[in-house]
Amino acid sequence: MSASRFAAALLGSLVLGFVGFAEAQSTVIKSTWRGLDAFTLSDGRCEAVVVPKLGGRVVSYGLIGGRNFIWTGLPGAEQKLPALAWGGDKTYIGPHTLWKLTLPTMWPPPSPDAAEHVPEVLADGRLRTTSPAWEGYDGARIVREQGFDAHGDFVVTHTIAKVVQSHALGALWAITQTIPASSFYVPLNPASPYKDNFFWFGFAQPKDGLGASVLSPTLLELRPKTGKGFKLGAHPLQPALAAVQDGVAFVQRADPQEGPYPEGADGAGLSVEVYHHDLGGAGEYVEMEFLSPLRRLDQGASLTTRWSLHRLPEKWTPSDVETLLHPALAAVDR
Repeated sequence: MSASRFAAALLGSLVLGFVGFAEAQSTVIKSTWRGLDAFTLSDGRCEAVVVPKLGGRVVSYGLIGGRNFIWTGLPGAEQKLPALAWGGDKTYIGPHTLWKLTLPTMWPPPSPDAAEHVPEVLADGRLRTTSPAWEGYDGARIVREQGFDAHGDFVVTHTIAKVVQSHALGALWAITQTIPASSFYVPLNPASPYKDNFFWFGFAQPKDGLGASVLSPTLLELRPKTGKGFKLGAHPLQPALAAVQDGVAFVQRADPQEGPYPEGADGAGLSVEVYHHDLGGAGEYVEMEFLSPLRRLDQGASLTTRWSLHRLPEKWTPSDVETLLHPALAAVDR
């Protein structure tokens, strides 16, 4: 991005009264969610709720007093199986297309998805949760550390703990099940080998009528339609995704990583994916997904995602959201 465009974006954000680089402090307290023991993390502006019993999921994320961007199904679903009805944000060793190589089936997710995770409150206002051992991956465990940083980002570090002498391969697969927001945005790589710079997974046929619009070589807009399921992926230079509802943008970004990705073309593996679950009513949601490259488990693996919420201008355009997908500008548009 040019210096002149950066200056214009910065000036515009200040005129519109965004918060800017205000310091924030992360806190974590014990709480409850739908009658289950939980932990609430906050920086005084946003808050996130984690339920260890539900596979360590984040079940709520939003501005304090505002909308929850996380899909969790109908109240009561969390009290029984299947875990697929619980929703939330969770971390797998994946993606599931590889499970057929190490697990009995490619779907549904293995038992750690539904098992209680062990929580630990850290000294700096963060929370660590640890999964049970994953069968099929030499007993590897997923560790999540989460909390707010000084700029107000909710930072989740997803780790596959090292497994001594394991030659198994795995990738981190971070999945946030979101409400079916009015629009979603995917940054694109203009040098992509894929048609229109993103990849459709094969089960979404035909592709027309699914609410996907290529706005430019660097931005895809999605307006999912009830009853139309799909999944797509991309490999932007900066892995990022955004959901917009009622003038607020929920942005997730991840650190770029080098290495072979488990899905996609050679040298252009899919680091971000979006899945629209096509049931209407309370059963409709959208998954914002991030993948790491494949790693040998004796070396472990790590993926960091950064979440943020941004109030958009009254007459916002997709270019405003595209600006937020770039880490150099995201912090000025709070």
